[in-house]
Amino acid sequence: MLTGFGRSSLRVCGWFCIFLLAYLSLIPGDLQVRTGAPTQLEHFIAYFGTTMFFMLGYPRKRVLVSVSLMAYACILELCQIISPGRFASVVDATASILGVGAAVALSILITISLLVSGPSFPGERQDLTKRPLEELGDRSQWLN
Repeated sequence: MLTGFGRSSLRVCGWFCIFLLAYLSLIPGDLQVRTGAPTQLEHFIAYFGTTMFFMLGYPRKRVLVSVSLMAYACILELCQIISPGRFASVVDATASILGVGAAVALSILITISLLVSGPSFPGERQDLTKRPLEELGDRSQWLN
């Protein structure tokens, strides 16, 4: 599905998000910059994106990744107690966990879709362009 470089890039993005989540979760309240969206939506999107990077970067470790990210969300939420101007919220932790769960579900659907339809390779794409030409009877453009 992905090349080694593509998978490595996704892993780097996932780990960058882990550090970014920690930084944004633990900075003092007066340094926070908000998007204007509801806090729970911000949590959901942040953990959804992070989880997708990890699910695609580590496709054989989905259970470990999902459980770890859910625990990480709870730990960061609890650590906000020690950050000035911040407080822990069960609702925010729940939104984060739901973001992880939604990304896991989507990654499973993507995997099932690829298993049913099969991966696309350059040769298969070429076959898709041949089919309309065969129907028209003009084979001169694709014969070598």
